[in-house]
Amino acid sequence: MFDLFHSVLYWILKTYIIYRIVRTIIAFWSTVVIYLIAPLFYKPNFDPYKGRWTVVTGGTDGIGKAYTIELARNGLRKFVLIGRNEMKLQEMKTYLERKFDARVQTYLFDFYDGDYAEMRKFIENIDVGFVLNSVGVGRERMERYGDNPEADRRLLKVNGLGAAEFLSVVLPTMEKNGGGQIVVLSSSQGFRPFPYMASYCAAKVMLSFLCEAIDREWSTIKVQCLTPALVATKMTHYDNNYKSLFVKSADDFAREAVKTIGITNVSATYLSMDFIEIYIVTNLLVS
Repeated sequence: MFDLFHSVLYWILKTYIIYRIVRTIIAFWSTVVIYLIAPLFYKPNFDPYKGRWTVVTGGTDGIGKAYTIELARNGLRKFVLIGRNEMKLQEMKTYLERKFDARVQTYLFDFYDGDYAEMRKFIENIDVGFVLNSVGVGRERMERYGDNPEADRRLLKVNGLGAAEFLSVVLPTMEKNGGGQIVVLSSSQGFRPFPYMASYCAAKVMLSFLCEAIDREWSTIKVQCLTPALVATKMTHYDNNYKSLFVKSADDFAREAVKTIGITNVSATYLSMDFIEIYIVTNLLVS
């Protein structure tokens, strides 16, 4: 009886180990294909969006700003910038107009307590071809969920519900005008819960699941979810010029992120970042 139990246990453990090894190998190979091999033969086609409007949230700082500039470098020339800081919106508007001779509209809006019905009226008559949804707020310190209810509430409403409702605003007008491409900035922290970052992780996992569902539901609209690990922005408390193997600048991140449009629906953007995420998801935090 003991020998039988021992044999069964050995078979189960052996099967599990083989499964984990194969799963990890497949994930690493997919990563190599996406970030090293595919870019040698593939370049995203922005032509379908060049005569249409690109709507951007969170485009005045960090990754959102860098990604917007990268879109302009790739030929997009019509932008609608949505944000709550009028001065930063105007600065970005002026930069895009002078640097790229772009047409730029701005829309002042707070994703925490803004009127989404009014935003819907503003967006519904615009021919939206490309959307960058990178709105988000951070917090000053890591805290247990519930110790700072106001910070938790703001994170969940802006990063989660606000970003999600914005997608419901742009989807109908995009479909009406023939579809398009949506890029949503989520996070590697949306794969599994991290202690002392509960509300942030919850908001990001909501966005990640929503992106996958929308991509399946709306046949004319493609949705890519970006899941970076560490990028040097004020939200991660790194200096903008800081660089290392695993911490990238916002400019470098955006330049590489744009290259993955059309290759994958979920992208960490960098080979080193994707290796971190593979290790976390397949080894450290298996449920």
